[in-house]
Amino acid sequence: MEIINIFAVIEEKLFSVQFSSQDCDEFTLAFRKWNDVEYLENFFEDNKSDLRSPFNRNIAVEEAIILSMAQAQKFELKVRNVANFGNFESKNSLQDLVFKQLHNNDTDFRLQESKAYGDEVKSWLRLYAVRISPQCYVVSGSAIKLTATMNERAHTAVELLKLKTTSKYLRENGLLEIDDFGFIDIIN
Repeated sequence: MEIINIFAVIEEKLFSVQFSSQDCDEFTLAFRKWNDVEYLENFFEDNKSDLRSPFNRNIAVEEAIILSMAQAQKFELKVRNVANFGNFESKNSLQDLVFKQLHNNDTDFRLQESKAYGDEVKSWLRLYAVRISPQCYVVSGSAIKLTATMNERAHTAVELLKLKTTSKYLRENGLLEIDDFGFIDIIN
């Protein structure tokens, strides 16, 4: 798993990595998948037992597709709006309104592994990112999380690996603060 580029989704606020196995960055890929009926149908059919569990309210594949697409539109709009217009001083930043630390006991804010949920109370849509500052994150991947923990399924375990790979890449390339991003070639 190799990072081949970092894209600016929103200048100086939201970045996204592109892995060599993909044709676009992870932020774009997430919302592309979550708005693709065929992808969603295949995913929910493959994970029907998780979808039908009490953890997920025992809903049908068709309903899960409709919910996911509706949530994805709201989720993307929220992330983009907060990144564009948010302000840490007013508690209106990506850290305050979108991303939360992935590990509850994580006290180190430098390159903190983070997650963002879709807008619905029980949303299974997740963006995963590495925190650079309260107003700046680097998206490493996404998932539809249908289980209580990420280690329960291969597709979410891969997202943990992508988070660690992104964090390592940022550390090894000295991308620890927002100002450091001015010294690399970021694609818009």
